[in-house]
Amino acid sequence: MISKTMNGSCILFFISAIFACRAETENVQLKFLLEEMATLRKAVSTMEDVLKSQRDVIGDLRIQNQRQEKRIQYLETASKNRDECCEKLENLIKNKPALLTESKHTTSNGGHSFIPGIKERIERRNLHSKRLIGVPPYEGIVAFYAQMTSVETSPGAHHTLIFDRIRTNVGLGYNNSTGVFTAPREGIYVFTWVIRMVTAEHSTELLINDDIFGATFLRAKNGDDGSVSGTVVAHVTRGDVVFVRTHSSYAGDGNIHSNVHGQPSFSGWLLH
Repeated sequence: MISKTMNGSCILFFISAIFACRAETENVQLKFLLEEMATLRKAVSTMEDVLKSQRDVIGDLRIQNQRQEKRIQYLETASKNRDECCEKLENLIKNKPALLTESKHTTSNGGHSFIPGIKERIERRNLHSKRLIGVPPYEGIVAFYAQMTSVETSPGAHHTLIFDRIRTNVGLGYNNSTGVFTAPREGIYVFTWVIRMVTAEHSTELLINDDIFGATFLRAKNGDDGSVSGTVVAHVTRGDVVFVRTHSSYAGDGNIHSNVHGQPSFSGWLLH
């Protein structure tokens, strides 16, 4: 009887040991699965961040592409208008050659003169062309001024701002396709930029190469309309690049605004 009882106890012990081993194995497997799931979650989270960053880049590229298309349309229209103007001038020269030669009218002292106003208009046009392309009488001077003509929609962080309309570009240093000024000569420069917002907040930075030389911040909420400006004075070497961007990590909120009542701008000039 005692032998049978001992045999039964041994059997129960072995069965319990087997179940215990299985339970421990299942616990190890469960722990491994949980660790794998945590790793997969981290990987998915990382991929989502990368996807979001790529979407932001794609959005920026789409905006830049739209701007380039508008710029191309503007240049095509300007080229067409120029051709039409040249054609009209050619017809005018053929039909009325006296406009470009001395008139038959005489001055009070008996000499000949240009038809009144023609010479002055030609001189003003030549001076205006020189101002735009930066040729004499502006030798040695470097200065640019550009405006942003359209709304910058939710630009996000680390986004270069494009000031597309050039008003002055003596020295040809500013590129309105990239928003970047490249110094044509070394010296002390002054740079200023103005940012306008309506129901938005953003921080902007002025960079010379990779160095942040200035920053601004404005919060205009609840329908407020405001502008903020920054100024930087710095020594710049020939070939250095200067541009304005949104803050490198702070994405801000809302649009950078522009209309006929106020336009963001970027300007700079060689002081010495």
